[in-house]
Amino acid sequence: MLTEQEIINNALKEMLFNEDLTSQKYADIAQQITNPELQNLLKGMEMASRNNYKSISQKMSEKSIT
Repeated sequence: MLTEQEIINNALKEMLFNEDLTSQKYADIAQQITNPELQNLLKGMEMASRNNYKSISQKMSEKSIT
């Protein structure tokens, strides 16, 4: 049985993985489309996902989660 801390650690790691994957998907789609308005929207969504990644990563560092 996992401890509460292990559950939290695993959840943060999964969140980090998902944010990385999401930002990559947004970047890939933005490169494939030609509509500038949609490209800008996707680039903004990519940036938001990268900011989320950074925030999660900082929290993990603060709690010494690797």
